[in-house]
Amino acid sequence: MIYNQDLRKKLIENAFNKKMGHVGSALSSLDCVNYLFDQIMAPEDIFILSKGHAAMALYTVLEKYGKKPDWTMHPELNEEKGIYATTGSLGHGLPIAIGRAYAKKIKGTGKVFVLLGDCELAEGSIWESFMLLNRLKLDNLFVFIDWNKYGGLTDPVSETVGLDGENIAAKLRAFGFNTIILDGHDEKELKTINQLKDGKTIVILDTIKGKGVETLEKTHFHGYYFHQNPEEYKKALADLI
Repeated sequence: MIYNQDLRKKLIENAFNKKMGHVGSALSSLDCVNYLFDQIMAPEDIFILSKGHAAMALYTVLEKYGKKPDWTMHPELNEEKGIYATTGSLGHGLPIAIGRAYAKKIKGTGKVFVLLGDCELAEGSIWESFMLLNRLKLDNLFVFIDWNKYGGLTDPVSETVGLDGENIAAKLRAFGFNTIILDGHDEKELKTINQLKDGKTIVILDTIKGKGVETLEKTHFHGYYFHQNPEEYKKALADLI
């Protein structure tokens, strides 16, 4: 059985009813986002979705926990609704997360969790942020990378920007971090996150774009719209029964 099958169904239904796209990246991110909220984060902690095009994953989980986010295409800052950064243009979430974590470190008020995309690592601001993060030694900031293998195009990230799980890990080690690669859809492997005590280890999540929906897993579409493909919408719901 697919982990978080019911949440996937809700996400697909909302994508159809609200005429929203970016379903594939939301489905690859969903399990990690839900696990962090469900098993890791305390009330004083915050989550930032740097890969803002996967917003529906965050909205689906926030609604599970009683929040009422606005279903905009990308997250827009609204702390009362659980959105702690405006993202969508890539490369913004990590530097914002560092600032948030630094402030929390000074105040002694919780941790920050941030999820990046693999193609987002092509942004120079990400690597500038990693250099700063290594310098600041923030032990209350936890970084996750959704390695779903595909960016905005249907070509693999390994071809478009030359990144895969192993060389992402090598680059991060060169910047002074430890790395682990986990199956981002396996609840048992995600439990490894519970053992992380500080921000020295960056988690690379081995995921599948469109996880759980056959059409999306095969095509890797970035901006797929189910309301324009009602028959595929029915098939997607059938995949999740």
